[in-house]
Amino acid sequence: MSYNKILDNDINTIKKELIFLVEATKSQYARTFNALKNKDYELAKRVVAEDLRINDLQNKFTSMALWKIAKQQMVAGDLRLAVGGILISKEIERIADVAKHICTFTVKYKPVTLEIDYISRMFDLVNEMLNIVSALIENYDDDQNEKVANMEKQLNSQFSDLSLKLAERLFETKDQGEAKKIITIIRQLKNLERAGEHLINIDETLEFIRTGKFEEYGESVENKLEESKNKKD
Repeated sequence: MSYNKILDNDINTIKKELIFLVEATKSQYARTFNALKNKDYELAKRVVAEDLRINDLQNKFTSMALWKIAKQQMVAGDLRLAVGGILISKEIERIADVAKHICTFTVKYKPVTLEIDYISRMFDLVNEMLNIVSALIENYDDDQNEKVANMEKQLNSQFSDLSLKLAERLFETKDQGEAKKIITIIRQLKNLERAGEHLINIDETLEFIRTGKFEEYGESVENKLEESKNKKD
């Protein structure tokens, strides 16, 4: 087998294993949503336990990618994919942690319908962002920067609105247990907002893999909008 063939196989393995890690995380999110909506506490417990598998997959991916980098002495786009894949895998592991935290909260506090609705609003946005990023990992030649950026803005807006409503409830309640529950809900919403930030980091890394250039996300979107404006003028 030629050197190029071996290298191609290694690159395909890196991409395949990274997609597998993302799919495992998407599965965690799907089960978390079902556990939350259906108040299925046993399913929530299984999601928490399954988080250890996500951690293990991330560690194995990092070890595998580092070994292939050292073995093949990769350069250019292949090296960017391998190194970028390691960065992405860590972000994915942190995103998976959010599902674990929500399920832990669900089992402990058994949220009521209104509280489930608050969490679900932000959860839906994060899940949609995760699906977009997952598709980009499979085809990182695509460009979805503006779409992902707009969704993160929606996520930030939802967090501001919902946390304010919960803060008002916190101010009004005289029950210590209820106050602790409200604070914990706000923490879950903050975790979801951070998941959006991790997804932005992944999209930035995919842009680096695609172009060889690394730009802060806001700068990248602003530059594209400026280019579009100049073309119209």
